[in-house]
Amino acid sequence: MRISALSEVLPGEPVSNADMAERFGLHERWLDRMTGNRARYFCDPESPDGVPKNTGDLAAAAGEQALQSAGVDPGSVDFLILSTGSPDFLMPATVNTVADRLGLNDLPTLQLSAGCAGAVQGLYTAQALLTAGARRGLVIGADSVVKLWPADRQLGKISPAELANFALFGDGAGAAVVEAEEDGPGLRVERIVLRSVGKGRAPAQTVRWYGADGAPFVTGPDGKERREAMGQEDYKAIERHVPELADGLLRELSASVGWPVEEVEHVLTPQLNGVMAEKIREHLGVRPEQAVHCVELTGNSGNALPLIQLYRAFRRAEENGVDGARMLATAIESSKWIVSGLAMRYQAEGKK
Repeated sequence: MRISALSEVLPGEPVSNADMAERFGLHERWLDRMTGNRARYFCDPESPDGVPKNTGDLAAAAGEQALQSAGVDPGSVDFLILSTGSPDFLMPATVNTVADRLGLNDLPTLQLSAGCAGAVQGLYTAQALLTAGARRGLVIGADSVVKLWPADRQLGKISPAELANFALFGDGAGAAVVEAEEDGPGLRVERIVLRSVGKGRAPAQTVRWYGADGAPFVTGPDGKERREAMGQEDYKAIERHVPELADGLLRELSASVGWPVEEVEHVLTPQLNGVMAEKIREHLGVRPEQAVHCVELTGNSGNALPLIQLYRAFRRAEENGVDGARMLATAIESSKWIVSGLAMRYQAEGKK
């Protein structure tokens, strides 16, 4: 499988830590220390026309940009895959509204309910479809956290665990055009790893859906009744397990393709936030010039983040102009513990 084009879409203007402090009552220094993120992006239903307002808008924009970058007609696309944890509706599936907007019809459309590993799940599924006879497909990862926000946007009274969600996450989308023909410019995928390792482990990330009555009332830390939070994280479990899982996965990828990690030109490590990304980089022994990080500038955009990270790695490889440059990418999903990763070669023109 070859990735012939990639894209990234971030809605509106970047929201700095100072903006978060002013708009939502969060503490700027706490944000700096807790997350290491300096900016994130949010969809806004009141945005002007042309600015993404929801997951579908983000996904459609990313898909259109990727197709344009690849120079391919929508009619030549054989399947569409969307991975997301924040669909616009339960039905119709967001992937189908996106297909309509991209001018795609009469083809398989698949929507994966996923988190941080969703982009790799999409690429893994795409590889299977290409192996089965499809020639070209489009894989999109997109998320918008607006559904996790309290309706009144008043964050000052919620728990620290909930605050972290608003501090870490942002909105965005990324897309990849994938080809069965391996000869040509882009990223040739040499290996994909994807598997669940969550047997017997409690989830470290939970996002809930509620029916027509909305979230139930629960007793908060202060003893007062409040609506149950839609999302929550077990950061201690994430800090404990993600580095060790990433280390094992990176070594596995390295051994499978025979590329010593220290010799690989571009290494994409898991990204929860800027602080964790740097800790994981150090734990893995990846040199700063090898690492491809973006979460500190984009926020954690869930399903979009690995594709945005990959888009930036691809651009770096193009700028460096080293044909055959190697990439190892890892993504760990802590919701129920999924390890995923890719080994790729940059091709300036074609196979070597």
